Amino acid sequence: MSHAAAGVEAAESERLLVGLNPAQVEAVTAPDQPVLVLAGAGSGKTRVLTHRIAHLIATGRARQDSILAVTFTNKAAREMRSRLSTLLGGEPQGMWLGTFHACSARMLRLRGELVGVPRDFVIYDEADRTSVIKEAMRRGGVDEKRTSASTVAAEISRAKNDLQSAEIYGARAQGYVEPQVARVFPHYELILEENRALDFDDLLLRAVRLLEASQEAREGFRARFGHVLVDEYQDTNRAQYMLLRLLVEEHHRVTVVGDPDQSVYSWRGADIRNILEFQRDYPDALVIPLEQNYRSTAAILRAAGAVIQENSLRVEKSLWTDGPEGAPVTVAQFYDEREEATAVAREILALVDRGEVDLGDVAVLYRTNAQSRSFEEILLRAGIPYRLVGGLRFYQRKEVKDVLAYLRLLAYHQDRVAFERVVNVPKRGIGAHSLQQLVAAAQDQGTPFWDLLADPARAGVRGQAAAGLARFATTLEEVSEWGQSWPLVQVFDRLVEVVGYRSYVRDGSPEGEERWANVMELRGLAAEQGDLPTLDALPAFLEQAALAGDVDQLEDGARAVTLITLHQVKGLEFPVVFVSGVEEGLLPHSRSLDTVAEMEEERRLLYVGMTRAKRLLYLSHCFQRHLYGSPKAAIPSRFLGALGPGGAVARWGSTPVAGTARPYVAPVATHGQPAPLMRARQFVTDRAVAPGRAVIAEQRFRAGDRVEHARFGKGSIVLSEMATGGEEVVIDFDTSGRRRFAVTDAVLRKLG
Repeated sequence: MSHAAAGVEAAESERLLVGLNPAQVEAVTAPDQPVLVLAGAGSGKTRVLTHRIAHLIATGRARQDSILAVTFTNKAAREMRSRLSTLLGGEPQGMWLGTFHACSARMLRLRGELVGVPRDFVIYDEADRTSVIKEAMRRGGVDEKRTSASTVAAEISRAKNDLQSAEIYGARAQGYVEPQVARVFPHYELILEENRALDFDDLLLRAVRLLEASQEAREGFRARFGHVLVDEYQDTNRAQYMLLRLLVEEHHRVTVVGDPDQSVYSWRGADIRNILEFQRDYPDALVIPLEQNYRSTAAILRAAGAVIQENSLRVEKSLWTDGPEGAPVTVAQFYDEREEATAVAREILALVDRGEVDLGDVAVLYRTNAQSRSFEEILLRAGIPYRLVGGLRFYQRKEVKDVLAYLRLLAYHQDRVAFERVVNVPKRGIGAHSLQQLVAAAQDQGTPFWDLLADPARAGVRGQAAAGLARFATTLEEVSEWGQSWPLVQVFDRLVEVVGYRSYVRDGSPEGEERWANVMELRGLAAEQGDLPTLDALPAFLEQAALAGDVDQLEDGARAVTLITLHQVKGLEFPVVFVSGVEEGLLPHSRSLDTVAEMEEERRLLYVGMTRAKRLLYLSHCFQRHLYGSPKAAIPSRFLGALGPGGAVARWGSTPVAGTARPYVAPVATHGQPAPLMRARQFVTDRAVAPGRAVIAEQRFRAGDRVEHARFGKGSIVLSEMATGGEEVVIDFDTSGRRRFAVTDAVLRKLG
C-alpha cells in the first residue's frame, strides 16, 4: 500500500472514532478475535455495531460482502442499514444484514436443496401454522377440546428451537400433553412438506441442519462470511446459538453485543446462558462493558439499577450518565384499572398542555395484552390518539391475508392453506363438503389436489361447486402466465380484478373503503419490487410479508400515544413512559412464581420497561383489578421494594410499598376540585414518621357518588367520613339495603 493510500485509510479510521467514548472505541477497534460487548440499556450498542463494521471495512480487514450482521427485528436491521449507508457513503454492497430468520431463509434459498428444502418454499405465519396444526390434530386423532391447538403449536415451536425432530420429540415425550403433541408432530411436518412450506422455527432449524449435513454449504458460508456480528445476543435460542457456532467455528471472528439484564424471551426459547457463558465457548474472548448511558436521566437509571441489582443471573455493571439528574421516578397507586387509565390520560394531557411533550413521546407499557382495554377506552373517550402495538397487525388483516394467499398460489399452486382460504372468496358456490371431497380424493389417488381442479368430477364434485373450482383454476393459471413477464404491481392490479376481489371488498360501506385502503397499501409494497417479473419477485415479497413483526410497523414521528407490552417495547425508547400494573400476579406474572430463574426474568422485564424512559418514568399499581371478569384484590409488586427511601422516587397513593415506606399523610381532595392524579410527591420514610402518629388516607368518595360493590351490587354513597383507620362510607344499595364499610376493606368501584 502506498503512503498516500495508507494516510487516507488512517484518516478514515480516525473519522469513525470521533464522538465515541473510550469503551466504545475499544469495541469498535477490537482485534480479529471473539468480542463480547456488554452493552447496557441506552449505551449506544447500535452505534458500536455500525462503527465496528465500517471500521473493519475502512482498515481493509473486511470487504463489505464478507460481513454478516444479524439483528432481532426488521426495524433494527433497517436502522443499522441506514446508519451504515451514512458511514460508508452509500448503500452497503453485498453485505448480509437482517434478522436471524431472514438470513436463514436466504441461506435456504441458496443451498437448501442440499438438504431437501425446495428453493420456492413458502413461509407460514402464525395464522397459517394454526390452520395446519388443527388439520394435523384431526389426522392424529387428538381432541382439540382436551389439548388446544395453541398448546400443540407452542410445544412444537419449543422442540424445533431445541433442534428436536418429530422422532426425537416423540421418543422423549412424557406426561399427558407431550404424547398428544407427539401424535400431531409428524402429521404437521407432512402437511408442511405437502405444501412446500416452512414455519418460522423451520427457518432456523433447517439452516442449522444445512450447515451440519452439507460440507459444501458449511465451507461455502464460512468462506463467505469472514466477520459475523450479532445484536441482542442475550435473546438467542439454541438453534441461533448453533447456527452462529457453525459459521465461525474455524475463524472465530465474531462480535456479539448484548445485555444479560435485558434477556426476557425464555418463553420462546431464548437461553441467557448463551451470553453468560460466552467466555466458556470462546476462551480468548475480549469482554468490553458499555456502562455510559445516553438515554435516561440519572434518577431513572438509579431506580432501574436498584431493581435489577436484586438478580443473581447477571454480569455486574453500573450504568451512569453525565446527563441531568431529572425528575424523580413516580410510583402511583390507584383504586382500579379504570382509575389508573384515567390518571394516565390526565397526566398525558397535562404534560402536552404545558408543552413538555408531544403525544408521540409517550408510551404506556403493560405485562399482558388484556391490560390495554382500559387504556384504549379512556384514551378514546378523552380524544387522545393512540396506536396499539400487538393488536391486529397489517399483515394479519383479512383482506391483506386474502390477497397474499392469492399471490402465494401464483408462486406455488399446491399451497393448500392458501387455496382453502380464498377458493370461495368471493363466493363461487364451493362449500366445505366439496373441498373435503377434493382433498380426500387427492390423497386417495396420490394426485396433487390442483390437478383435480380441471376435472372436479374425478373427486366426486359436481354442479355449481365443480364449475367454480374449474373457473378458479383457469383464472389463476392465466394470471401465472402473465407473471412470467409482467412486474408484480401489474399482476397485482389484474389479479384483484379478475378474481372479483375489488368488487368484493368495495361493497359501498365505509368499512369496505377502509379494507380497500389496506389492499392498496399492500399494492404500494408490491410496487417497490420494481420491474422484476412477478414470478421472480414473489418469493422476496412474500418472505417480507411473512417475517414482518409488530414493532416493525411502528412509524417514527407518529402523533399518538403508544400502547405496547413490555416484551414488545425492547429496543424502543420514549421521553415519557408509564409502566402500569406493577403488581403481584402481573409483574411478576402468576405463571413465573415457581423458580428463581422465572422470577428473575420478570424483574428483567420491569428493568427493560424502566430503561425505555428518557425523561419521565411513572410506575403504577392498583388496590384492585378486574381479571377474568371479576374484581380481585391487587398487591404491589415485590419488585417495588427495591425502590427504597433516598429521594430518587416520589410516591402518590394511600398504600405503602411493603418494606420501603409507611403511608404519608395525603391531602383530602376538595369537592369539585380533585387533586391531580400522578402528581409526584416525596414519600415519608420510616424515620420520619413519629411513633403513634395518626395516618390519614385520601378520601375517595363523597355523598351522592354511585358505586358498585363486588357482592352487593350498585348503590349510592349516603355518607363518607375520615376515621383514624381511613375512609368509611355508608351506602344505600339498590337491592341490598344500607350498609357501612371501611373503604380499605370494601371492594368498591366508582360509577360514572
